[in-house]
Amino acid sequence: MRVIDQQNWPRREHFQLYTGFEFPHVNICVQLDITELWENRSMFGASPTITLIYVITRAANRVPELRQRIRGEEIVEHEIVHPLITVLGDNDLFGVVTLVYDADFPTFAAGASENLTRAKEDVSMDEFPHDQDGKFPRDDLLSITILPWLAFTGFAIARKPSADCIPLLAVGKVQQSGSRFLLPFYVNFHHALADGLHVARFVKYIEEEARQLIQSQA
Repeated sequence: MRVIDQQNWPRREHFQLYTGFEFPHVNICVQLDITELWENRSMFGASPTITLIYVITRAANRVPELRQRIRGEEIVEHEIVHPLITVLGDNDLFGVVTLVYDADFPTFAAGASENLTRAKEDVSMDEFPHDQDGKFPRDDLLSITILPWLAFTGFAIARKPSADCIPLLAVGKVQQSGSRFLLPFYVNFHHALADGLHVARFVKYIEEEARQLIQSQA
């Protein structure tokens, strides 16, 4: 992790502008083309959810702006971020669980499968990064909501105001359109740290990482 030198930071003006907003967050919904990944999902030895989370997290780690966080007067940039995802329990209440990101897919998949099994047996919100006096006990995370029942075209999500800068993502129900498979994908980010351009790169990297994963497993 490094602390950003704000005096020489190219984004300084944008940061000062948007941190003054009551709600400085941006919501973007896109349809991800995951055709090749979906058609080859049986080859990975992991659930489609774990495979998608891996690809999304690997892509996010390629975007520095999605690894940056506001900590009081400081801005820090993590070397890597990890996915915190929702998990549904037997009583129709969801909990959250942190999956440890590893660039090696089999390593990530094995750990994710174990953590998800444990989390489903004891659904809890204990790992949710609650705001405590404007600070988060852990912020090297991507918060990802899993909604496999809805092919949404728009999305908004509950979050606190300016201090909350952990990117919030959501994935929906995969839909077939002709010969293509499309995944509803939502991104919410703090505008003081990132712009639509960075989300466009993120989406591009997800598609690239999906292709590379297929090639690595062939």
